[in-house]
Amino acid sequence: MLLRFKYIFLISLFLNLHSWAFIDEDLDGVDDTVDQCPNTPFDELVDKNGCPLEKEKYRGNFYFKIGGGILREKSKNLYFSSVSFAYAYKELYFSISPTYYLNYSSGLGDTYLYGSYSKFIKDLFLNFGLTVQLPTGNSKLGENSYNFTPSITFDFFKNSWDYFVYYGYTIKSNSGLKNRHDLSVGLGYQFNDKFYLNSSLDFIYSNNKTKNYLSFFGIWDFSKKYYLSFNYDYGLNSIAIDHSLFIKLGIKF
Repeated sequence: MLLRFKYIFLISLFLNLHSWAFIDEDLDGVDDTVDQCPNTPFDELVDKNGCPLEKEKYRGNFYFKIGGGILREKSKNLYFSSVSFAYAYKELYFSISPTYYLNYSSGLGDTYLYGSYSKFIKDLFLNFGLTVQLPTGNSKLGENSYNFTPSITFDFFKNSWDYFVYYGYTIKSNSGLKNRHDLSVGLGYQFNDKFYLNSSLDFIYSNNKTKNYLSFFGIWDFSKKYYLSFNYDYGLNSIAIDHSLFIKLGIKF
């Protein structure tokens, strides 16, 4: 895609006498006979059709997310909050997310770094990710271990539905902790261009035991800049956490 700065066009207009037959009233560097977006502002970058480029196409998007949640286990509640900073450019995504616990042993918990590469192959979406868990919390609020979780997601889209499988394998640097397998199988539905909801069955295997969950995830884009997401997990067996709810407000720049 050809990118042109408008001031470059102005300079070239005066340097090349043969260009006087070129008519461009909005000075975007695209002849009016093919300009599909007339009267664009002077300082806008445009494509070959004379239409403004979306900023995310050439500099990506920044995200700020803030939220909180609750874990309920055997009539006891644990409250926590999280702040995330993220950046997305084309197929790449990076984020950092520290957590903070609000009751019992309150204080900073572990911090999570995440990076991923995504690719569409027709209707199949592939996501290759890596999560790094940093032991920034004390012994009561974290695992005191550097954990590394490579993961892969297969997501097939058909009309407004999608069907996905996620697998992650957590490698723990603390020899006293067992490595972990995470598997999720689910489906989602795009109700409109603003609201999406999915549900999945999750299996977490570690220490020769498997925790089973029924999970729900939704995201609501209530404007081009602001969105709300939630995640709810319901434990299906005795070793799983009974309930978990996490709600986040996100801002896109």
